[in-house]
Amino acid sequence: MRTITIEEILRRYKLGYKEFKGVQVESGSFANKKLWHVYFDGSVMQNCNFRRAIFEKCSFSATILRGSDFRGANLAKCDLRGADLREANLRGVDLSGVDFRWANLEGVDLTSSIIGGANFEGTNLKNACLRGADPGKLWWKANLKKAKLDGTILPDGTVFEIIPTNDTP
Repeated sequence: MRTITIEEILRRYKLGYKEFKGVQVESGSFANKKLWHVYFDGSVMQNCNFRRAIFEKCSFSATILRGSDFRGANLAKCDLRGADLREANLRGVDLSGVDFRWANLEGVDLTSSIIGGANFEGTNLKNACLRGADPGKLWWKANLKKAKLDGTILPDGTVFEIIPTNDTP
């Protein structure tokens, strides 16, 4: 895995380069930047600053984004399949149409985010907070198959709890 700075990514992006797969991102900030159709699949981007950035239709599949700050960002239609977002801040983020299949969002704060059309199949949402999130008109169609929801706070403030059964010996 090669190490690259955010400044180098932004410089190359201006030159038309859009593939940064499998990189280790070091230092800098994406805050207030606009990038479309960029591929970061399999990268490590821990503790990066994405505040108010626009990253529409980008791919972060299997990317480690732990501890990153996305407050106020636009990630509409991004591919975040299998991404590790634990400890990331996703408050007030446009996540409409995002593919979160099999991603780890354990303990993530999605307060006031737009989550309409997002695919949460197999996603770990344990202890995640979706309070005040805008699920859009089709929330009832959200794919939560095999999602881990114990302790999750739903958009209406309801806490989803797994009730243990007494069937175990």
